[in-house]
This record gives sequence, structure tokens and C-alpha cells, in this order.
Amino acid sequence: MKLSITNIVILLAAVCALGVAFYLSTAKKPIRRLDYYGPREYNSQTHDTDYHRVSDFRLIDQFGQTITLDSFRNKIFVANFFYATCPGICKKMNYELEQAIKGFAGNSRVKFISYTVDPEHDSAAVLLQYAQLHQAAPYQWYFLTGDKKQIYDLARKSYFVAAEDSGHGNFVHTDNMVLVDAKHHLRGYYHGTDSAEVSKMVGDIHLLLQEEK
Repeated sequence: MKLSITNIVILLAAVCALGVAFYLSTAKKPIRRLDYYGPREYNSQTHDTDYHRVSDFRLIDQFGQTITLDSFRNKIFVANFFYATCPGICKKMNYELEQAIKGFAGNSRVKFISYTVDPEHDSAAVLLQYAQLHQAAPYQWYFLTGDKKQIYDLARKSYFVAAEDSGHGNFVHTDNMVLVDAKHHLRGYYHGTDSAEVSKMVGDIHLLLQEEK
């Protein structure tokens, strides 16, 4: 049976439509890029301005090992501030973090850092017990203690979160979690007690992983 010109045109149009649909379904879509946070600063290595980066530090983890910013070279990480005897937001925040971390189990490119704002009480031994309570994967979820001034300077001047000493032995801390890219730029802030916000953070971590590819 011969096809009419009309039928041929319809057939070609259908083939073209299928081809376009296939292309659109398989074509690589542009990656949504996350914003940068903090001021632009002078970079002495490149002699140019660059987005703010997390400052270096030298602290102790839950195993008593010395940890510096270089320990997270080329790693994406999330940072938060807490203390082990906190009766309020820390429990909820670190529960949410515990759930989020499960999705990155064994992923060596993604790390998590919890800085204590009560280093006088939170020794490495105390933090190890706390880490075990939250089933923290060793060398993926770090609990850091050390010099109090250094930790508070990191909170205020490096991560730009509110973690201030009230002056009466209490801590006015924050539920903020901060997402940091592999070059140590600040790329996201999230309320760590809000499940929806933490879910968004997980999605943004995946975006950074794609961005680095």
C-alpha cells in the first residue's frame, strides 16, 4: 500500500517529535549553582579578590587527634556549633544531622564538623561518648574541642554564626548549619532543627558534588 504525501508528512512529523523529546530527556541540563556568602577578600596567592573562605584552625577531635582546616582539603563539609550538655536545640539539631549523614555514608568527599562552644567541659573523651551516642561515623563526623577563643572566633568571624558567651557561663549558640565547598567558601545556611531545611541542605550538598565535576 502506497503512502500518501499527507501520511508521509505526518509520519515525518511524528519521528521529529520523538527525536526532540528524546534529546530533551537526555540532554544535560545546566547545574543550579549555590550562592556564595560573606565578603569578598584579598587573596595574597592570586593577588585578586575572592569570596570569603573559612579560616584555618588547630583543634582536637573526639579521638584526641589534632585537626586543622587542611584535614578537609578538597572536601565539602557542613559545620555546626553545639555543646554536649545542651538540654535544648543541640539534641534536635544533631539528631537531624545524624539522619542527614546517613545518606553520605562512606562518601570520602563529604565531611561534617561539630564544634563545641563549651570546650572546658567537652574534652575529647566527652565528645567521643557524645559521638557514639549519635552513631557518628569515624573520620566523617568530627567533634572538635580546644581553645575557646579560637572556636568563638571561628563562629563569629569565619562562619558568621551567632555563638556568643553571655558572660554568665551560659552559651547563646545557634542552630545554624553551614555548608562549605571544597575550596572552603561558604555556600549555604540552614536551620538545623528544621527537617525541611536539613533536607534542603542534603540536596545542596549533592549540587556541590555535581558542581565540582
